[in-house]
Amino acid sequence: MNLLIFSGFSQILQSAAAVASACHAARRGKRVLLASVGPAHLIGTLIGQSLSSRPLELEHNLAAIEISPLDEIGTRWDQIRPTLRSGIAARLTDIGADELPSFPGMDAIGGLLIAEKARQTGRFDLVVLDGPPPDGLIRALTLPDILRWFTRLIFGLDRGPGRSRSSQDAAIIPAALLTPSMVAPLQDLRVELEEQRARLDATTGTRVRLVATHDELTMPGVTAVLSAFGLYGMAVDELLVAGELTEISEAARQLFSPEVSVARPHLRVGPIPTSGADRDAWALRGAALYHDGEVFDPARSVRPPAGERELRLYIPFLDAKTLDIALASEEVIVRLGQHRRHVLLPGIVTGGRLRAKVDPPEVLRLWVE
Repeated sequence: MNLLIFSGFSQILQSAAAVASACHAARRGKRVLLASVGPAHLIGTLIGQSLSSRPLELEHNLAAIEISPLDEIGTRWDQIRPTLRSGIAARLTDIGADELPSFPGMDAIGGLLIAEKARQTGRFDLVVLDGPPPDGLIRALTLPDILRWFTRLIFGLDRGPGRSRSSQDAAIIPAALLTPSMVAPLQDLRVELEEQRARLDATTGTRVRLVATHDELTMPGVTAVLSAFGLYGMAVDELLVAGELTEISEAARQLFSPEVSVARPHLRVGPIPTSGADRDAWALRGAALYHDGEVFDPARSVRPPAGERELRLYIPFLDAKTLDIALASEEVIVRLGQHRRHVLLPGIVTGGRLRAKVDPPEVLRLWVE
């Protein structure tokens, strides 16, 4: 099963592109789940159908669902609570699902939980997520780093069951004073968040479709978002632009040409109507947008993993002069503009030497010797 995420600066344009793509893919024989990631749900309005948090079979090969991130995360919390049996962690069992707070990035986490459930059923070939917007996706990608920083600062734990000496020495509450049952739930939560982020990594076949207008192509926000996605390991295979090819300047076409860099998305320009219609009309709109071709080809731009001691990041519009790479608490910290990613590379803890290089075009390579 593959995951295709539609994200954009305009909610209605993003939702319309997701609906057209899902309907077209279903008519071409793919088993598709179309999921709307809150808080604004538009796909039901666009197809004239009342949707809920339970998948609704719209037709052969096509089902749709509106996700409530709080409900999905609450359900997962109810599954975890019985495992918190002793020590400090046992006190968390008193916290009900309805008490959990809303937090930045929860829309993406809720969407990924639904995608994982869909994968486990074996019923779908493709999950199309309508949203979240770019900033929501980026915030979800930073959650594992935040939680790892917290567990390292408080308890001196930073990588699964392992404990680095420097982290333990600097901990506010040394882990040696605590029983494993006290800190295990935090570690389990951190590991689960990192697994969710791993499902968004380019090496899994997950792809993002950024939807924009032709005017937005000339604004720095688009290139900044693409660079941030690349830093966090996500791949944007296509940049969907609503309009006509004649509206796109030659400079913009060159800027987003895959021939310039393998990290840059393919520019797909076409009509993306936003008026409500039946599924037949949406399927025709999708066929026009994709020229009757496949919506998603997992074999295209496959990026295999580099290995345990090496990481390659395909970052569109990467300028090596803007990179800041450092080692802190036995983590590699990569800063690019306003975004920062923490990377764990096996070998550093045991004394390996970090190496970094920007390979043309726009590929950051990190490895340990």
